[in-house]
Amino acid sequence: MRPFSLSVALTLGVAATAYAQGDTRQVSGHLIYLPRIALPEDAEVTIVAQGAFDAEFDQLRYQTEGQQVPLPFVLDVPRDLSGTISALIRVADEPMWLVRDIGFEAGGEPVDLGDLQFESYTALAFASRFDCGGTEVQFGVVDDDAVLRVHDVDYKMVEAVAASGARYVNEDDDSTEFWSKGNSAMVTVMGEELPECTQIDDTAASYRASGNEPGWNVNITETQVEVVADYGAVTRTAPRPDVQVTAGAYVFDMPAIDSRLTLEEKMCRDDATGMPHPHSATLQLDDRSFSGCGGDPASLLTGAAWQIEDVAGLGVVDDSTITIQFHENGRISGSTGCNRFMSGYDLTGEGLTLGQMGVTMMACPEALMTQERRVLDALGEVQRFDVDDTGTLRLMGGPEGNAVLTANRP
Repeated sequence: MRPFSLSVALTLGVAATAYAQGDTRQVSGHLIYLPRIALPEDAEVTIVAQGAFDAEFDQLRYQTEGQQVPLPFVLDVPRDLSGTISALIRVADEPMWLVRDIGFEAGGEPVDLGDLQFESYTALAFASRFDCGGTEVQFGVVDDDAVLRVHDVDYKMVEAVAASGARYVNEDDDSTEFWSKGNSAMVTVMGEELPECTQIDDTAASYRASGNEPGWNVNITETQVEVVADYGAVTRTAPRPDVQVTAGAYVFDMPAIDSRLTLEEKMCRDDATGMPHPHSATLQLDDRSFSGCGGDPASLLTGAAWQIEDVAGLGVVDDSTITIQFHENGRISGSTGCNRFMSGYDLTGEGLTLGQMGVTMMACPEALMTQERRVLDALGEVQRFDVDDTGTLRLMGGPEGNAVLTANRP
């Protein structure tokens, strides 16, 4: 989901989608914040539910008229689709409090998200992200406020003189500096210069669905859709249509080229490689129907950290926590239950491989050290991955190609 479109949805509001009766369920909760600050009567609340392709499921927008937190909300969303809830409070037309990208799973039952806690709207609310040699850095500016975030530490920055580009230094110590030039930047933290930084592109990448026998694919970009079938013998293009949302599916209808792509939110495995994808795809082309998979397999891995629950069939040591997190920049990090590890990963159409691990060197009890060796050995054997219908991640490898690590999200 693009931060720009999210900010537009929260600040301007969006048109709610109409659904057939019985095709929706409710997502509810309460909006809260901790500071003892009363909202003025003219405070305005906007709450938005979004899905894939920036599809707007529903929105709620109202003046508080003296109502205070907790602020209840109920939104209608399509059945069998996952999504996120975001909310914004504006006072005198200025954004003040923000809740962003609170996820809900696909399903048919109502969802109560409980209390969603607002954070102050700051310069980091829609910050740009940079990859500095494997270290993610965020930098944001709102009016005269600028903030640099490195290793979860925030530095308040002020603009400084620069011959070119935009240069900021920490207001208390100019040995911390952010200097951007186009899509690159130089970052120094307390005198330590990070590797050259490249901006992480948060705009929506192109979407691909494909299938085998006969080979076909559909590529969806920001502006157009390209349909290729019969191993390239058939090629058609059309302007990208607005996505249609139904219970459990997204639809791109392109009557001008006699094509219609339906993407159901259910796990699909490529019938040639076994690679899992987030969507099951059906392409209607003229009077023919093609089946396949859609979406980026990496999206099944990235996001919140996974908690490893089994290592090579031997379980885990009681009261130990083993984690692995896949980052969007091709890096992984986690804990063996004793030390932290970090590396890169490579996901191709053929499988998943992890790079050589860098590991911290803290000593732990013997049982945890033994477990750590098993974890690192298992990571070195990974060849592919799968996610079952319950959401369990299995990292596969070794001579038999079995699960060497099994994990779930807490």
